[in-house]
Order: sequence, then structure tokens, then C-alpha cells
Amino acid sequence: MPGRKDARAVEAMLDAFMPGWGARVESLGGLRGGKLLEAARERMEPFTVILLGSREEWVARELEKEAPVFSEVLVSRAAKVRNNPLGVLHGLLSTARAGIRLKASWINGSLVLAGVHGSTLEGAPISPQGDSFLVYGQGARILSLFLVRRIPGAALLYKAGGGKHLVYTGPGPMGEVYFTNGYGPPKARSYPGAPRARVSMESIVEANREIVGILERHTVGVLRRTAGEPDVVLVPWSGGKDSTAALLVAIEAFGRDRVRAVYVDTGIDFPENLEYVERVASMLGVDYVVKRATVDDGLLIEGMPMPDPDYRWCTGRKLDALREGFREAAQGRVVVVTGDRDAESERRAKRPPVRLDEKLGYPVVSPLKLWSGAHVQAYILSKGVPLNPLYEKGFYRIGCYICFALRGWEIEVMKRGGVLDRIIGQRPGHKVLIDRFLEMKRKGFGGDLGDCICGA
Repeated sequence: MPGRKDARAVEAMLDAFMPGWGARVESLGGLRGGKLLEAARERMEPFTVILLGSREEWVARELEKEAPVFSEVLVSRAAKVRNNPLGVLHGLLSTARAGIRLKASWINGSLVLAGVHGSTLEGAPISPQGDSFLVYGQGARILSLFLVRRIPGAALLYKAGGGKHLVYTGPGPMGEVYFTNGYGPPKARSYPGAPRARVSMESIVEANREIVGILERHTVGVLRRTAGEPDVVLVPWSGGKDSTAALLVAIEAFGRDRVRAVYVDTGIDFPENLEYVERVASMLGVDYVVKRATVDDGLLIEGMPMPDPDYRWCTGRKLDALREGFREAAQGRVVVVTGDRDAESERRAKRPPVRLDEKLGYPVVSPLKLWSGAHVQAYILSKGVPLNPLYEKGFYRIGCYICFALRGWEIEVMKRGGVLDRIIGQRPGHKVLIDRFLEMKRKGFGGDLGDCICGA
């Protein structure tokens, strides 16, 4: 912020909209002109936001030419920062957080998951509700069928709002696809003449080693400062990408001897999830606990209704099982590390990165809030750890196979990728549940996960 009064305005916004976040606000001393530019240059580093008034727009243009990755320079519509309503300042900061998470570039024939001046992706949407993630393997082949244009390797998908996702295999989008919470195949169209390049997951990982290294160092530093010196670090581990990345960051910050993972099996989890947890836990040498939540018994034996956005009794059972697992693994001073990210839902974006979760009974740190889904995927692979095989099939979010939040796209992947056949082959008694679930999806049954603790 240029001046102290501007800084106080931003502090007031943080108190009103982001209490408990612990963000640090600094003034640039009221400098103007070239001195302001030099002072701002000295402060620019990753995970820094420079906010200027409209009369300093030229300073912003100069800073943008040399801004490091994961930093943002924003100009308010008022001449001075302090003259903006607090809601406008909050909107600017939300846009900055989205920019840190979502900007990507096309450099030397591959996708770089950070903004680099002069090479950012064309038309990539930067929205506080946005996310990006990588589709590859069988998922890319299925997506090619709907685009009626082959994806030659992996692709980066940007969530643009309203279910619309832009598909990138080069510096500009090759098409768009619409994912909804409803039933049925997605709508998609390719852009005639848009160039395509073959981008492998291996090349993306190599192109982003430095990028994910910056993310890891910053995240580990934040985690150590906020968590202190716990005796035990508990990680709720679903087998999804976000909780797996949280586990890896926790191990990096505190060492595997202090980290304990807890996996909750609802009885309607994809079989791949527990298999993945067992395999990766063995690779990492980390201790883990498996607890049962008996959601399947509730549906098949107790006559409970199918969970829906207004009656998430399944989440209650999962929380009970998670707490039981925590009690078994906890000793001394305990902190919980989760994989919550801003992009998952509006509710999660509002949560501070450090909070006391009364439902779990422990302080919770969420160090990945500024990461995109693509960052998470590239980071896991950069550590030599495989992704859950469901992502290769095309899943964005994993957890339970009769979850109301599954999108039409994921149901298509389940049917086309042999996932449903495997479930029914292993658990024939669950076919009745799957049939009920699919019928409800055909009738428009769906919703946002919100506070659900299922996998991602």
C-alpha cells in the first residue's frame, strides 16, 4: 500500500471480511513517482500483493513487467486505495488470490503453472471461484470424444463459471466443455483452427519443478510458523489429490515420525481409494489408521435415505469415525493438517488457514489454500508419488461413488472407464444403491459439497 492510511483501510477490510487470517499489511511510506516504484520493487516477492490507487497505474504497469511468480499487482478504481469501499478492496484481494492460484504460461512447448510476463495463456479466466486441473490418459481420450478433436497428450482445464471449462494444450484454448452436477454427457465444442501440441504429464512435471518447489517452500514455512512444534500431526487422508499433497507437505515440514494419517472408509468409497492409501503409505513409510463409517450399512440395513445437500447424515458418520481415528493416533500436542483449497467451494474459501475446528476438537491448518488443482497434481508427481488412478480415468473429485456432488462428467467416466463394472463386480449388493443414485441424478439430484469432508 502506498501510504499508512491506505494500509489502515486494507486492515479494516481484513477485519471485516477475513478475520483470523493473519495477513500482514505494510505501507510503502506514502512515496510517489520513481521512489514509489523502487520501494515496491524491493518488496516484490512470491505471495506478495501490491495494491495501488488509480493515479499510480503507471507504477503497476512497470511492476508487472518484472513481477516474480505468485505475486500480484492490482490497481483500484479510486485514485487512492483508502477511497475504495471495503467490499471493493475485498474483491480486489480475492482476485489477487485467484491470480496467484490460476495464472499459467506456455513456455518452451509446455505448460507452466504460474504467470510469466509475455507468455500467459490466452483467454485464461481468473475468477475467485475458478480452478485448474490436468486431464490425461483415459480421461483425455474420453474428453476427446466429446470435443470431436483429439487431445494428443495431457490438457489443462480451466473452470470458467457456469460449468464451462476451457481446454488448453497450447498457448490458446482448443475448445470448451460444460460440466454440470446433472446427469448425462457434457456438452463440448472445439475451436476450429486452434493449435494443439502434445504435452505429456512428464513434461508438465519437469517444466514445473521450480514452480512447485517455490510452492512447497512457502507452504512448509507457513505450516511451521502456524503449527509450532506439535508432538503429532494428524492428516485426514481420503486418497484424493488434495489430502495426499497435504500429507506430503506435513512430512516435509515435520518429518514422517510425527505424522499420522487417518483414512475413513464409508463402505461406498471407490475401491481404488484404500488401495492407493495402502500403496502410498508403504512408499512413504508413514503410519496410518483405517476407520469404518458404515454409510453402506445405513443405506442397506438401517433404511436411511440417500444423502442429499440438505441431509448429509453420511458426513456425520464420517466425522465420528475420523474423530475416533484421531483419538487413537493422538498424543501430546496435536495439530490437524488438511488439504482444503480456496477453489473447492465458496465456503472453504472463507475459512481462515488456521482455525479451531470444534467438530474435530483440534486446531486445523490448511496450507494449500492458494494452490490450484493442477499445482496439487504436479507437486505429487514431482515427489515421485503416483496420483490416485481415478484421476487418470478423468475424475476431478473422488470419494464416494453415490455422492450427490458427482458431476455428469464423472458419471460418464465411471460408465466408460469400467469403474462401475468393477464396483458391482466386487460389491454386487451395491447395485441397487447405484441404480437408485443414477435415477436420482437423472431427476436433477445434485449439489455443492460445501463442508463435506470427502475426497478431492
